[in-house]
Amino acid sequence: MALDRATARGNWALQARLLMLAALLMGCALVLLTRLYVFQVLEHERYSALAREEHRERIPIVPKRGAILDGQGNPLVVSVMFEGVYAVGSQIRDREQTARALAPVLELSQQEIVEKIDPASKRPVALRSPVPAATSAKVEALRLPGILLQRVPYRRYPEGSLAAQLLGFVGTDFQGLSGLELSLDQELAGQPGYIDTERDTAGQELVLARRLSVPPTDGATVVLTLDRYLQRAAERALERGLEEQKSAFKSGIIIIMEPSTGAVLAAASRPTFKLTNDVIYDPGEAELYRPAIVTDMYEPGSVMKIVTMSAGIDEGVITPQTRYEDTGLARVGGAIIHNWDGAANGSITMTEVLIHSSNVGTQHVSGLLGPERFYEYVERFGFGRPTGIQLPGESPGLVRSYRDPGWGRIDLATNSYGQGIAVTPLQMLTAVSALANGGVLMQPTLVKEVRANGQTQRVAPTTVRRVVSEQTARSLTEMMIAVAQQPALEAYRLPGYVLAAKTGTSDFPTATGYTSGKTYASVVAFAPAHRPRFSILIRIDGPEALYGGVVAMPVLKSLASEIFSYLRIPAEPLPAGTQTAP
Repeated sequence: MALDRATARGNWALQARLLMLAALLMGCALVLLTRLYVFQVLEHERYSALAREEHRERIPIVPKRGAILDGQGNPLVVSVMFEGVYAVGSQIRDREQTARALAPVLELSQQEIVEKIDPASKRPVALRSPVPAATSAKVEALRLPGILLQRVPYRRYPEGSLAAQLLGFVGTDFQGLSGLELSLDQELAGQPGYIDTERDTAGQELVLARRLSVPPTDGATVVLTLDRYLQRAAERALERGLEEQKSAFKSGIIIIMEPSTGAVLAAASRPTFKLTNDVIYDPGEAELYRPAIVTDMYEPGSVMKIVTMSAGIDEGVITPQTRYEDTGLARVGGAIIHNWDGAANGSITMTEVLIHSSNVGTQHVSGLLGPERFYEYVERFGFGRPTGIQLPGESPGLVRSYRDPGWGRIDLATNSYGQGIAVTPLQMLTAVSALANGGVLMQPTLVKEVRANGQTQRVAPTTVRRVVSEQTARSLTEMMIAVAQQPALEAYRLPGYVLAAKTGTSDFPTATGYTSGKTYASVVAFAPAHRPRFSILIRIDGPEALYGGVVAMPVLKSLASEIFSYLRIPAEPLPAGTQTAP
């Protein structure tokens, strides 16, 4: 009886274990069925999409970045297609083996290749780019999983580093980082395309898979107003001027403009950088990449006197023949103002005030105008606001008017002859060009036309405003001719040509005053004076000889002669009545 009971208990225990095992198996089956129901029914679309995504591959097609041409259609910047070797880390089975195979072909060390491959990354990483055609053929023959060849564009510069600060450069992602490459990035970049295809578990494209191709839209071709010949001539003249005048800072600027349209024909700046370097950007030289003609401010000095004289004549408070007793000094707001050379010029006309570059005579004109009218003309000529040219980082300059805190009567006096007011080189030349253009201010521009999708969009000249009357502009032209024809500048005349010019000299400002013995020596001019074809600004920084007349005028004479010849501007006799002496 006891044996029967033991046998019964054993059978019951066995049956219990079997039931538990059956329940466990049924539970697992239920869980499995539930998960299958979720995967196959409830979340079918989600997991189908994930599966498709696992096999799907979207290969980007980089568009060809647009070319940049000069005004005559000569290429300054172009895109050239090269092949590069790329690695997709998530598709590479063995990094070490892949590196061993590629190292001799790419002429890289195995360690360099291994370090570039991230096993978790699904993005292509450049191992070497660009590579010669022979190298790309060898890589293709290896048929390594995760290693692919991509055609990538590179920027090339047929004219070398010409106009580097204006043109700018692109980064490794082919997006503009400075200059016109940055400000016109939207036009130049184009729209990327792609190939939508499927791949196997090894990452190779399936031959019979669905393949969708969306072609890229290439970037627009941008035609600039720059003239490569004039640009090179300006850069040569600037380098020669810096060397001959022994510039302490090896820096300076030359801009050439067409007054009637505001088109910038050339803009040279030193120091600069080289577009042809293998690695263009150096973090330690960041200041070199700014387009200095619009970002860097300076006190213009005596060239500002033509703005003051324009305002005085336009408002009728003076004429070119109005006389003034120049004693060599004036007391203004408790301060004493001297002429630049300390001289007393006696009874002189306003034209002679400009010829002698009299600070005392010029501040007298600003005093006759008063602050409201004087600063109105400063604003009319475009100072204190950006010009709107197509360059990044443009400065508005620095003008402290009578409305601003801290302004005093002495500011009215010193601003009239270009001290205590800061401008950009482009602002100054744009203002001078307004006088050459009969008193009408034009917006400066670097873009002539944009070509995209078989169409050409021309950029029409933009009139900003009339700043002075046509008669005032003619009067200032004659006064500036008298400045250029004065005996002190006789050595810098060009036989057969009449230039309207004004020189300027200003000290380097610092936080504690002005740097003694270091100046901005400059000249602004336009020619031929009565039918201007070009206007020009030349600035040499920190020259040994200090003054604009002896520093910048030799550069003007040499460069203007070259411009006359290139533009085929015929010589003409000196107009009757032209003033040649004070």
